[in-house]
Amino acid sequence: MGDELKNIVLVIESYFFYAVALLMPLFAIVALVNRLRVPNVRLSVWHGALFGYPLLPTLYAFAQLCCLVIGAFIGNEESVIKFALYFMASVFWFIGASASEQRLLTDEGVVQNVHSPKKSLLRWSEVTDYFVKRKRFYAEYRFFHGKPAPISTGSSKSKSRSKSNAWNVVVIRVPNRQKQAFEAIIREKLEPRFDVDPIKIYRGEFKP
Repeated sequence: MGDELKNIVLVIESYFFYAVALLMPLFAIVALVNRLRVPNVRLSVWHGALFGYPLLPTLYAFAQLCCLVIGAFIGNEESVIKFALYFMASVFWFIGASASEQRLLTDEGVVQNVHSPKKSLLRWSEVTDYFVKRKRFYAEYRFFHGKPAPISTGSSKSKSRSKSNAWNVVVIRVPNRQKQAFEAIIREKLEPRFDVDPIKIYRGEFKP
């Protein structure tokens, strides 16, 4: 029974190894190609959870590197080769995840998903308001688009209508190292639309 269970584990591990070795490079290539196909990119915002970098691939790569060092220390060549290949796979995972998680600022708007740039595009003209919340290592920008929800009267029809007309919010985390470049584009694309000229609004009161 013990030998059979061990053989099953070895078979599962071998299939997992080949799947990782083949799929991660393919994932990285697809992500990079889709990223490079997006035209007129002004800024690529690193949007991962670890200071802008992808969290899970980084942790996985660190774990494989530790195992690689341990295998080399004890002199187990088979483990060194295996964990070296796992580490290379984690590098491809990191590359693919980094490209996939980026938020791209273009002349048209913000691309939220490089794999479907047209569907995920938030056009500058669709943004109705935004604000920024400062964090320690990044700034969190919230962009509102759509229509405000009407006041609900408690009926089911009004509730469904409120949900369909509710504000849509896009949240972008901008690392501090990219904040200055990001804000320059925001000032160029959005602030002229939100600037209020009191003379235009109250023109009658300014007439002599």
